[in-house]
Amino acid sequence: MTSPERHERPQPGNPYCLAIDQHTFPAASIKRFCGPDGCVLVHDLLRNKVRRAGPKDDIFCAKRAWDHGSETGFMWQIEAPFQELANRIVERQVSTIGEADRRVVNEFFALWYMRSRGRTLTTQEHQAQGVTGGGLSKDQEEVLERHGVMFARAGGRFPARFLNGHELRLRTYRYAQNELAITRWGIIEAQEGEFLVPDVPLHTVIPLTPTRCVASPALDGMITRQNLTEINRNSLGASRAYFFARDFTACPVWQSLRA
Repeated sequence: MTSPERHERPQPGNPYCLAIDQHTFPAASIKRFCGPDGCVLVHDLLRNKVRRAGPKDDIFCAKRAWDHGSETGFMWQIEAPFQELANRIVERQVSTIGEADRRVVNEFFALWYMRSRGRTLTTQEHQAQGVTGGGLSKDQEEVLERHGVMFARAGGRFPARFLNGHELRLRTYRYAQNELAITRWGIIEAQEGEFLVPDVPLHTVIPLTPTRCVASPALDGMITRQNLTEINRNSLGASRAYFFARDFTACPVWQSLRA
């Protein structure tokens, strides 16, 4: 049985390009915070270290915590329209979140919320009762996963990433449809200072750029430095392993943390 301390590795060279490094907050979103060197500043809370990191850095990724079909299926179906909307907001083609776009934002926040809490597997396999399996080679298993098919191994053991992917899908859509059902998102911009981005979102705030975000409940428009400070304080308080920004010196809460 695969050790629960390490993710299950694919065949050498990953011939079927299975999703291994899985972002909880998309690389495309992190990229909007990058400086001229293509990196952001990350405060690694577990190591008490500040360093520069690119959007594909391991700190931003789960390691094969959900199956390939979930990554390229329902998760991509949520991320793609959100990134298109985010680009239009950043380019100031959209100034308010309408009803159609509200669903896009709801589902993205729910996905981020759930993935950040489901990025670690406590075991790599689950035992099912009354199920037989086995007889598949590693190559055959990977072909099945590539095509979104779950499989059982000898004795009825299922890779935990498939079940985690299924659970993340259910939780994401339930959260979006129930807890966020009456959410009103506003597009807000900081008059002064920049946003921090937490690894685990708690409050309904999605930073889009260092100075723009969508938040709920909020009216469209500018916010003061005091408002920004409160948002950043909440983001910092929610963070478990890390938080990041373009420039921490522009984030007043981080300045007080370092004082």
